[in-house]
Amino acid sequence: MENLLKVLKEFSKEDIEKLESFDRQYRALMKLYKKIKNPRLFLKLVVINALMSYQLQMKGEKYWKTFSEFFSENPEIERFEEFIKTNNKRFLNAKLKRLHKVIKCVEKLFSNYSLTDLGKDLTILVKELSKCLNQKIDSKTVVFAAKMFMYGYRIAFGRNPEKLEEIAIPIDSRLSKINSNKNFWKKLSEKSGIPQIRLDAVLWIPMGLEESSLKELPKELKLKLRRIIELVKKKNSSCNSLRK
Repeated sequence: MENLLKVLKEFSKEDIEKLESFDRQYRALMKLYKKIKNPRLFLKLVVINALMSYQLQMKGEKYWKTFSEFFSENPEIERFEEFIKTNNKRFLNAKLKRLHKVIKCVEKLFSNYSLTDLGKDLTILVKELSKCLNQKIDSKTVVFAAKMFMYGYRIAFGRNPEKLEEIAIPIDSRLSKINSNKNFWKKLSEKSGIPQIRLDAVLWIPMGLEESSLKELPKELKLKLRRIIELVKKKNSSCNSLRK
């Protein structure tokens, strides 16, 4: 943890925000919002899709690009079943059943709370969705929905929602290769001063960035990212060696 912590402490809030703007999922949302221009509908679509983002048949970056393109042309929640049937077909019957519940929970959330409410306290979204969906408050899809809401809220309003530091990190297969223990990420967040929900970007995005994208970043940030990539690759390499 110490080597990773040392590098993370060098990241400023501006560095993290710049990095998040290079996330292909963030860029997909930007394109969608330019088409929809309706914050409420936009954020509903984003949260529903985040809650359905599991056991995907394609990489997450491609899935969100496809989502953006589909709903840019069909900006209606009623079209979600069609979208899932075409682009998220693994365990389809179970997903369609979940989709109906997810839509009800998201509609209830947005009916009971305004965008201002959710912007002032993002934990409301996490608590209400976990309760409605009968999932743990730190379950991967729920905290991932909070992360994507954070992206969408910033795109729509030009600022982040508040109380980010109280939300867990969405641990996917890539992050679990570094450490699958939730307490590890909590301690890393506390010691680095970076909210868990944003640690995700610092560690996850660099691994998916193409060299051409890295060249677009400021020199100092680029150097920090190369150190992160090197540390993560070493960690993954040591994990693979242990499995042999």
